[in-house]
Amino acid sequence: TLVFQKVRDVLVTGTTSINSQLFHIVIDGSQNVRVDRVDIVAPNASPNTDGIHVEDSTGVTLTNSNIGTGDDCISIGQGTQNLWIEGIKC
Repeated sequence: TLVFQKVRDVLVTGTTSINSQLFHIVIDGSQNVRVDRVDIVAPNASPNTDGIHVEDSTGVTLTNSNIGTGDDCISIGQGTQNLWIEGIKC
């Protein structure tokens, strides 16, 4: 649904994503991204539906969010550094 690619100093807050195909939020090749208070909803039977996918990014913070998907709540790809995850209901 949302792809943040090669961005810097971004805040995503108060967003809801419902029934996305594949990834709900992707953070790729980015720096200093904060995702806070998001709601992600997908049916339990939806395969390969990741909530938030982070790859090749530095300084990403994921906090205070509700993630309900048929696959990974949070997936971490190669090249990710300094990732902070706190207060996630999965």
